[in-house]
Amino acid sequence: MKENLREYCLQVRRKDEPFNYTQQMVESGAISREELLQAVCADRNLLNSATVKQCIDHGLLDKEELVNGGIDQQFIDMLGKQAEDVLPNVGRIDRITWEAKEVYFWGIPSSGKTCAMGTILAAARGATMAKCMKVEPCQGHLYQMILSQIFKRENFYCMLPGRTPVDTNFAIRTILEDWERRDHPVTLIDMAGELFCAILWDAQGLEGNITEKHRDALRDFQNMLVTQKSNNPKHHFFIIEYTEEEKKYKGLDQDTYLEYGLTYLEENGVLADAHNGLYVIVTKTDLVSRNIPEGADPNQYLLATLNKRYPNFFGRLQSYCQRNNINGGQFPPPIPFDIGEVCFQNLCQVKTERAQRIVEILMEDPKKAEKKPKRRRFHFPFLGF
Repeated sequence: MKENLREYCLQVRRKDEPFNYTQQMVESGAISREELLQAVCADRNLLNSATVKQCIDHGLLDKEELVNGGIDQQFIDMLGKQAEDVLPNVGRIDRITWEAKEVYFWGIPSSGKTCAMGTILAAARGATMAKCMKVEPCQGHLYQMILSQIFKRENFYCMLPGRTPVDTNFAIRTILEDWERRDHPVTLIDMAGELFCAILWDAQGLEGNITEKHRDALRDFQNMLVTQKSNNPKHHFFIIEYTEEEKKYKGLDQDTYLEYGLTYLEENGVLADAHNGLYVIVTKTDLVSRNIPEGADPNQYLLATLNKRYPNFFGRLQSYCQRNNINGGQFPPPIPFDIGEVCFQNLCQVKTERAQRIVEILMEDPKKAEKKPKRRRFHFPFLGF
């Protein structure tokens, strides 16, 4: 029976109809109802929220038993809420014409770029690392407002948004004010994960994977970062989803896409003005604690794991840093990141602790910060870390 349960936990993630597979496994006696409950409580992201709701409706799971098994009542109460395609399709932007640090997020589809940006925005609004964040009128303003409604504040419960549409991108113009009253103009740019994949597909002649929307997105990318790029300093964050090194998109894994994308960016001069602004964000690092050997250093374990599972990408990145004296010629330490407690794959209790580090990085350019004149103001107690 235990072997059947292990096989179920392995296969259910790969199924297009996970409820049908779950129902078949329970009703055939391959796994028991109690074993299903045990598996769902042990791995809260084994099934998505829609599948859990179906299991409850058909008597395979019970709400009270899930709560007794450690699932937050708030997540149970959110079951049945319809997922919405909330991200706006507001058209694309093909160049940056204003002065501000440009911050780009790269990764394959579903790697967590949009959720990372939503949490970073919540952290910037939270008056911890930054005193405040102002958003200027821009093409990505509606996108920012929608993300701010989803990732509203610390400990807020939300349903995670879907993918960024391939035929759009978003540029959010912000001004981060630090606690010394200096302004840091920053533009956050989110591009669809499929764009990163389309770079490889286009170069390798995989015409069957590329649509006209992909070609439009590639043209905008070329304009923004190659032919008509600004003189602004640029930061590039590469997003890696922890534990998903074997997940494939159109037959290829994350390491392949990331290595090729990094090579393409390098060869086309996109990284030439990044200076020390190359970073790797590793999402879902709350899972590290489940896998780390007893007594091991978490940071060293994470770095060793990434080098082993993404050898091509990290080897290329290390080589680039050495040849161009980026980060003193050293590999940039991966930034552990999570958006909070995620349950049933698309429900979340927002936590901004990890995102505070990203906000700190965005304000690390004192030469570009504009010092405001001091004025008398009230002082309030500040609780930081």
